[in-house]
Amino acid sequence: MTLGLPLVRLLRRRPYGPLILWIVVAGVLAAALIVARLVLVAPAQDRFAQAEAAWMTARQRVAQRLEAKQARKNLTMILNALPGQRDFAQLPLAMSQVAKRDRVAMPNLSYTQEKPQAGGFTKAVLRGSVSGRYEDLRSFIHHLETAEGFLFIEDLNVTSHVSKKGEEVTFQITLSTYIREGPQKGGQI
Repeated sequence: MTLGLPLVRLLRRRPYGPLILWIVVAGVLAAALIVARLVLVAPAQDRFAQAEAAWMTARQRVAQRLEAKQARKNLTMILNALPGQRDFAQLPLAMSQVAKRDRVAMPNLSYTQEKPQAGGFTKAVLRGSVSGRYEDLRSFIHHLETAEGFLFIEDLNVTSHVSKKGEEVTFQITLSTYIREGPQKGGQI
């Protein structure tokens, strides 16, 4: 005689007996769910995480390449704005014309060039004195700062004095720019 079979019959007769079938079905479904999770879902999640990490890495590389491309474009634009040797020779004359237009006096302007640096660029430093009314000097400095080429005001020493025409301001200015070696298109003041 088997003890298991009469027990099952006995349990089926009781009021909770029909629930046993549902409990067994639920157990089988839970086991199937666990197996499906372990066999199908977990590896798929791992593959998804790896694919997402690869996608993020590729996205970062693309973003870096786009940034590098934009930086190259900006650098090329800056380098094209630098004056060449021939254009630099015209820079003191252009500055004198701007000074004349702004009604300031710029009697002496000298320049020196440093040794060429790596990349074929030379730093040129222009020094001179400028005098005039305060408003005119402000306009002159504004025109220098907003010039197309790269012209940097490195030093500005200001003194003021009273002349026959009224109060004038005089300053010693030191400007610098970089000169590109070789052919190129130049900017103007």
